[in-house]
Amino acid sequence: MDLHTGRTLWSEFDLEATAYPRLGEHVEADAVIVGGGIGGAIVAWELVDRGLDVVVLERDRVGMGSTRGNTGLLQYANDMPLAEMVRVHGRDRAVWFYRRCWEGVGRLREMAKRLPADVEFADRLSLCCASVPAHLARLEAEVRELTRHGFAAELMVGRGTVRRAFGIERDAALVTYGDAEVNPLKFARALTGELVRRGKARVFEETQAVRLEEDKGHVELETDGGFRVRARAAVLATGYAFQRAWPLPGVRLGCTYAIASEPLPDRSGFPQGAVIWETARPYLYMRMTRDARLVIGGLDLPVPEGPRRDRDLNARAEQLARLARNDLPDLHPFSIACRWASTFGSTVDGWPIAGPHPRFRHVYCALGYGGNGTVCYAVAAHVLANRIAGASRPEDDMLAPGRLTLWRRAARRLSAAVHAR
Repeated sequence: MDLHTGRTLWSEFDLEATAYPRLGEHVEADAVIVGGGIGGAIVAWELVDRGLDVVVLERDRVGMGSTRGNTGLLQYANDMPLAEMVRVHGRDRAVWFYRRCWEGVGRLREMAKRLPADVEFADRLSLCCASVPAHLARLEAEVRELTRHGFAAELMVGRGTVRRAFGIERDAALVTYGDAEVNPLKFARALTGELVRRGKARVFEETQAVRLEEDKGHVELETDGGFRVRARAAVLATGYAFQRAWPLPGVRLGCTYAIASEPLPDRSGFPQGAVIWETARPYLYMRMTRDARLVIGGLDLPVPEGPRRDRDLNARAEQLARLARNDLPDLHPFSIACRWASTFGSTVDGWPIAGPHPRFRHVYCALGYGGNGTVCYAVAAHVLANRIAGASRPEDDMLAPGRLTLWRRAARRLSAAVHAR
């Protein structure tokens, strides 16, 4: 699957990478992970933390799939706001999921602290801006729901108030706390590298799994080189390419566009210590890297790859730059250093996928589908690591892929009922 077009930021300016061998013998492990991106790295870390011996198979190079198109925002808030999620899932389930995402950011923070490498992790507050004045009611509903359940949040209203506080030209902004940002490629490589250094994981690049079988208590993967990995459990963390191999109902793939500026000589026009997004769908999102590059994304399309995505790259890159300048009038003039489009995925119910593969007993899916994919991976990894280690909780089954079949059936019934009227 063609996951990117254009020149991505991290792979252009983060050139240090450890090379891992191609699998050249039969091996055994407690668990085998298919996918060496940020999702697979987080799963591997969680499994090793529970005392498991891990093998990671990556068909290309570690971190060079979806991870290199990731913009590095770590937010517990979902593409589906909590107030909307309450309407979709019910209050208890919605709040449970938001708390799991909050905890997920915390686990990512602890992982970064335990790494010897600097992965550019930084705590941030989030500003969710009203895209139009009429969206103020959405932000009012969201701040009520968040604060009701113990999440720190406040609402700023009035263009002058928002401009004085953050330098943003918007009529209202919801401020939330506890989010972060990271260099996603450095993070994935550092997690993997530290596990290998400690002798807790074996990583094989340019090694593709081509066949999967299981017996009563084990899984066996065969690679394109004819070698086998035998393990008690397998985790498929292949990101958006998963849909090509085993398409799941209720998953939507699209693409998002992003740009990164040349380093700015003056950061003062950007709200320090903040990441920015908005209420519109699709939404604009922005952050500032440690080396003062402005990263801006948005203008999503419902096509994951192909000529339409690629053809629109330059026009949408320029549009992202204009939107940022409109929102941040005091921003220092900047030029675009990198522009790219990347595939992303989401589910109909706004939750990631973490649970047993529908066709197997010892094969699990870890798919961080959602706008905040890295945080979703942290949630999925924690759920699956607990399950494989024998410490799962009943409520974790809510994230299993089987739930999406029920959503599809419900949607069909609803559609039939509407057409029958």
